[in-house]
Amino acid sequence: MSAAAPRLIAVAVLLGLAGSPAPSPAQPSAALPVQALVGPFFSELAVLRGLPAPGPPPAVVIRSRAETRRYVEQELNRKYPAARVEAERKALVAWGLIPTGFDLRGFLVDLLEEQAAAYYDPVGKVMVLADWLTAEQQQAALLHELVHALQDRDVVLDQFLTAAPGKGDQALARQALVEGEAIVLSLELLLKAQGLDLRQIPDLSTVRQLVAAQSVGPVIDKAPKFLKDLLLFPYVQGLIFFHQLRLAHPQSVVSQLYRDPPRSTSQILHPVKLVGRREDPLPVSLPDLRPILPPAWRRVIEDELGEWALGAVLERHLGEQEARRLASGWRGDRYQVWEDSGGQALVYRVSWEKAETAEAFAQAYGGLLEKRHPALAGKAVKGAGVLWSWQDGPQGFLVERQGLDVLVFEGVPASAVEPLRQALWRVSPLAPTPVR
Repeated sequence: MSAAAPRLIAVAVLLGLAGSPAPSPAQPSAALPVQALVGPFFSELAVLRGLPAPGPPPAVVIRSRAETRRYVEQELNRKYPAARVEAERKALVAWGLIPTGFDLRGFLVDLLEEQAAAYYDPVGKVMVLADWLTAEQQQAALLHELVHALQDRDVVLDQFLTAAPGKGDQALARQALVEGEAIVLSLELLLKAQGLDLRQIPDLSTVRQLVAAQSVGPVIDKAPKFLKDLLLFPYVQGLIFFHQLRLAHPQSVVSQLYRDPPRSTSQILHPVKLVGRREDPLPVSLPDLRPILPPAWRRVIEDELGEWALGAVLERHLGEQEARRLASGWRGDRYQVWEDSGGQALVYRVSWEKAETAEAFAQAYGGLLEKRHPALAGKAVKGAGVLWSWQDGPQGFLVERQGLDVLVFEGVPASAVEPLRQALWRVSPLAPTPVR
């Protein structure tokens, strides 16, 4: 999982397991068994994807829920050791996205056992279908997983989807690329059999609603809203992204995205920032804070939040529509979570497109701090420039804007607020990456 968004990439996303959240609303004929359909479907999808000679299709394996759970636990241990999952959990708690004490690892295993009705295993090179699916549902899920198999012939999918530490937002963007293409190509093949063309359909809102509605079950129904939204993001937003791309660009442009993939969820939410005049996120760095914080403090995690996850954080204070509007001005960020025996601290720096947006974020986050920490309400101390600070016993809080950048401190040692502030502002913002 990568911490960030907080990587914010539910392991369902990171493991590359949630290949088919549910069968497609349009289903192929049940006249033939699944194994007989693999070859023809694989060839037709390969042509749609621009890979006319993909080689033989992968084998199909049928697994039970118990077998799926064992596989999930094995993959989780392989890619995300317990310490990393725990760091992810603490990051989500620090941002207020899950309750304190939430069992993230247990949730992820239970969720994937419940939701992973079909998936492509990029290590074993097989497609897995659940034994509890009907024949019709297996056929529909097969289309989606065959696209993943084709992607694996183009790039090493296991490596492509593995979240590097500190690249959480980028990992979520890559997952949206992979899942969005799988949904769109599956739809294109089904429509082609009916003499229709996906590019003739300007609005896929009904399909988006069906995808979202199909992610149900006792585990996901009880999940915090953020985790539900995180699970759906690669499918719902990936579908929108890829549909917009297919409407405006040839397959050659789409294929190139696997050579030079998106670096942020901002580019998934706003495709114009990826294709055309590409706008990659600004690199934001944080200095070494160990000499400033007391010796007992330990850094838990460092990562990027990204536009989509930042919108989720702001949503609790501003509502979804206003939070998404404000977050759309995001240009880059970095955060660290620290802890000692007494609690957690959050240090965050974010860059914005415009000074007015940076100012709006600073104002909004100040309100969010007072909502999350009621003891701070009405106790903000105004400093020089655009700066507010609060103190609650030994804990210090701060929101400050300078130009296009904003600093946020939550729960840091009060005595360290000013040294931290000076250290972070000494790190000059890097020049914008060229638009290409």
